[in-house]
Amino acid sequence: MGTANGKHSEWIWKIFIVVLGVLIVPLGGWVWNTNVVVTQLQNDLGDAEEVIVVLEQKVEQKVEEAEENSRAIISIEKDIEYMRSALERIERLVAE
Repeated sequence: MGTANGKHSEWIWKIFIVVLGVLIVPLGGWVWNTNVVVTQLQNDLGDAEEVIVVLEQKVEQKVEEAEENSRAIISIEKDIEYMRSALERIERLVAE
């Protein structure tokens, strides 16, 4: 009976090893694939951060240009008003 117990425990050990192999090998592959995906996401995030910085700089530049254009428009409007008032004075002088 001692040898039957030995064979029985040997079979249990072999089954246990096979079950572990069936579980661990696919899990190892899953961990590897997950690690690859995480690395790709980190690279994409780094690229996206660089693009965001460039876009923020462009937006800031456009805002500054828009503010400058607004000041120029206001200045032009004031010049137009001045020219209108000057023309009105000239028209009154000519009409008199």
